[in-house]
Amino acid sequence: MRPEAPPIPGEQRYRRRCIDKLGHPFRGDERLLDAGCGDGGVARLLRERVAQVVAVDVEPSETWQDGDGISFSVADAEKLPFGEDEFDLIHSKDSLHHMVDPERALAEYRRVVKPGGSVLIVEANRYNPIFFVHMTKMLGHEHFTRKRFHSLVRSAFPNARFGTFEARFLPQAERILKVQEAVENTLERLPGYSRLVAYNYAVAARP
Repeated sequence: MRPEAPPIPGEQRYRRRCIDKLGHPFRGDERLLDAGCGDGGVARLLRERVAQVVAVDVEPSETWQDGDGISFSVADAEKLPFGEDEFDLIHSKDSLHHMVDPERALAEYRRVVKPGGSVLIVEANRYNPIFFVHMTKMLGHEHFTRKRFHSLVRSAFPNARFGTFEARFLPQAERILKVQEAVENTLERLPGYSRLVAYNYAVAARP
């Protein structure tokens, strides 16, 4: 385990925006599962809003570090090592498109979230021009179309609420973060831009 590097302001802004744009009212007392947590940076920000975060990924990260109300472990979201109804919230960002069977992962989310609990899912838009060239064509990420994303989520959560937002981490924009925020807000309001916006999201409550 290597020491945690100081947070990068632009990256923190981006990550917080990706949480805020979901419009979910955190109570503060929830137990949350962060499925596909990557380096754990988002999990640590989620811990500021809930009582406990359990963060998992299929590969460990050197930056994982358990702490007060937060723990990290290796686990497969398609076969979660938890019992039924264990979590008040589940958060999943940019992880479903990496999975062999995303429908199974969504069924697992439904299984482990409590009745009345919520699942917060964020996935990059396949047809965003930058993501399509860089992530899909160059790096091989098979991001979902919006139609496919909606269909996937509804397979487990028929009454999900869907939306879109713009957010980027641009290292070269560290000195103009307020300008970047304003540009992203403007892009979200442009007529017709929703087809090209960076992210699709779903907020789904389990009946």
